[in-house]
Amino acid sequence: MMIETKRLVLMKISREDLDVISEILSSPIQTKFLPNEAPYSNDQQREYLFNRIEHWNQHDFGTFVVVLKEDPIVKVGFVGAEYAPNPKYVDIRFGIVREYEGKGIITESAKALATWFFENTRHNVLYGVAMTDNFGSKSVLSKMGMEPTDDIDLYDCEGLENFSLKAKNA
Repeated sequence: MMIETKRLVLMKISREDLDVISEILSSPIQTKFLPNEAPYSNDQQREYLFNRIEHWNQHDFGTFVVVLKEDPIVKVGFVGAEYAPNPKYVDIRFGIVREYEGKGIITESAKALATWFFENTRHNVLYGVAMTDNFGSKSVLSKMGMEPTDDIDLYDCEGLENFSLKAKNA
C-alpha cells in the first residue's frame, strides 16, 4: 500500500518502522504536544508501533510512514487516519523527524492522506485535534482544509481544539 506525492512516498507502516517512530517519540521537542507531553519509553514506542499495525489489520486503513521520493530509505515521519477513543470519529495523526520540520512535508503528506482516505474508506469526514498552543499542528490542519469544529470533543480533554474536513462528495 503506497501513496505518492510530488516529493514523497507514503507506505503502510510495518515492524521495520520502529526506527522513525523511536526517533520522533523519544524527542522531548517532538512529544511536547502529545498525550504524554514527554518522550515515550522504549516500551511505549514499541506499543505505539504495534497499535498502528493492529489498526491496519482491523480496519484496512491507518498510518503511513513518509519517505523521500528521491531517497526512499530516508524516513522523515508518519501520517495516518485512525479511530479516536470515541469510535464515531476518525482523526489524523502525524509526526516528523525534527530535521525535516518546516519543509511542508507533513502538510503534503496530510493532504495526500485525506484524499486517499476519502477515496478508500466509507468515511466522509476526517477530524483533527491539536493542543491550543501547538501552532505547527494547527497550521497543518488548516492548510489541508480543516475547519475548527466546536460541536464535538474527540478526546474529552481540556486544551484540545477540534477540526474537521468533509469529503468533496459529502
